[in-house]
Amino acid sequence: MTALVRAPSRITLGLLAVVGLVNLVRGAVHVFLPDSGAGVIAHFDLAQGGTIIVFLLAMVGASQIGTGLIDLLVVGWFRPFARPLLVIELLRAFLALYIAFVSKSVGAGYPGAKGIVATAVLLTLASLWEFGRPVRKA
Repeated sequence: MTALVRAPSRITLGLLAVVGLVNLVRGAVHVFLPDSGAGVIAHFDLAQGGTIIVFLLAMVGASQIGTGLIDLLVVGWFRPFARPLLVIELLRAFLALYIAFVSKSVGAGYPGAKGIVATAVLLTLASLWEFGRPVRKA
């Protein structure tokens, strides 16, 4: 007996495409802006430890670009991986919430704070939809 792999919904594919594009843009900002966006966008004080902050943000940006490419490749060519990738993105969103608002919070006055919450909510709703929708009998 073989198990059928359920095709991901258009909601899942659309959300992963948006997440992928956002990852590419954020990653490009961190990699290609001279201050990785820390000063000109987030208005962080780079007087002490600025070089380290810029370096770390650029390294995060490289990862975001890679993640964005994976998101878009799954949507375009490797759709059987969309459902597991949705779960991975959801777990990453929950980790981001924990880091941003609990364990290493710098407050809510930086770009992306509201986006972290919105992303976690959207990915949660999409996951509930994706894994809760009824199976159609062939």
